[in-house]
Amino acid sequence: MTVVLYATLGKYHPQGKGSEPFTLRLPCGSTVEELLGKLGLDKDKAKQVFVEYASCSRDYILKDGQKAAIFPPIAGG
Repeated sequence: MTVVLYATLGKYHPQGKGSEPFTLRLPCGSTVEELLGKLGLDKDKAKQVFVEYASCSRDYILKDGQKAAIFPPIAGG
């Protein structure tokens, strides 16, 4: 699957390349929660996950070839 980490989550990029997309292999039937765990992202760090441009819950089962975009909590005024 293809993964993109946004904003402050770029430091969790496996190759240290910030917000550049990267490929990650996961076992068949893995969930969003397992994806986040593999990246070392707990629930406080990864606030929103989009898979194929749709917001997903942490129990969503990922499919081969999908793209996940992961965002941190965002504050602003």
